[in-house]
Amino acid sequence: MQVPAAMQLCRLGYEYLDDITSEDFDASTNILTGIFTKAFLRLNPGRADADAKAELQKLIVAAANDDLGREFYREITRTSGIKLIDFENPDQNLWHCTTEFTCENPESHDNFRPDITCFVNGLPLAFVEVKIPNNCEGIPAVPKGTKDKPGKAEKMKIFL
Repeated sequence: MQVPAAMQLCRLGYEYLDDITSEDFDASTNILTGIFTKAFLRLNPGRADADAKAELQKLIVAAANDDLGREFYREITRTSGIKLIDFENPDQNLWHCTTEFTCENPESHDNFRPDITCFVNGLPLAFVEVKIPNNCEGIPAVPKGTKDKPGKAEKMKIFL
């Protein structure tokens, strides 16, 4: 069921990422660092790589806050002179998706792999659990499964 769902996302403009290596993302946040930097420079002409790294560090700190993602949300939606996501011109953003992207808590080593993870400008902003049609237990089981393992909800708190 993942393939048809991922194909639909690609039809909507997402680029499918097939081979994400550990060098491609920040392990504590799952932010795709190279794509984030590329998008940052694209949305903020005249800025340098150092500016992108500084913004990435702000996001890493914000994601680590125990505030259910509020600070992370404020960072990506702020209206100061720096854009992390272009909400007015969505075509200016970089849209990606992948399947079975492992989300791991580096401290506890608890992990889970959502069926599909969606990224906007390298930021993992949504995950999708795909279920077989007419599977009555499929959808209700997702929130339960997220709460059953220690660390799952903690790791994904900024995405729920």
